[in-house]
Amino acid sequence: MRRAAVVLALTLAGLLIAAPAQAFAHTRVQNPALHAVLDGLTLLVVTAPVWTALLWSGGNRWQLAALVAAVQVPVAIIGFVPIVDPLLHLALFVIALGITAASLRVVRVQARAVRARAVRARSEAAAPARS
Repeated sequence: MRRAAVVLALTLAGLLIAAPAQAFAHTRVQNPALHAVLDGLTLLVVTAPVWTALLWSGGNRWQLAALVAAVQVPVAIIGFVPIVDPLLHLALFVIALGITAASLRVVRVQARAVRARAVRARSEAAAPARS
C-alpha cells in the first residue's frame, strides 16, 4: 500500500510539474476549457517569481516584485503569442527560461543581502555587550 501511495504521489507531482511547461505550447488546443486552464497555468509560470518576491521576507519586497515583474513581461509575451516557426519558438523559449532564471537569481541575491545585513546588525549589537 505504501509503495502504491509513493508511486501515485510521484506521478501526480510529475504531472503538476509538467503541466506549466506544457502551457507554453498550447496554441492549437481546440477545447476552450482546456485552453483556459493552460492559459491559467501559463500565468502561474510567468508570475511565480513575482509571488516568490512578495512572499519573501525582507524590507523592500514590493520593489523587488516590481523588478521581477518587469523582467517577466517578455516571458509572458513568449508564452501567450502563437509563434509559427518552431525554431524561433524554441529560441524564444530558451530566452524566456534564461530571463526567468535571471529574475530568480536577483531575488535570491537580494534575500542573501538582507539576511547578511541582519546577521551583521545582530553581531554588532551583541559585541558591546560582551566587552
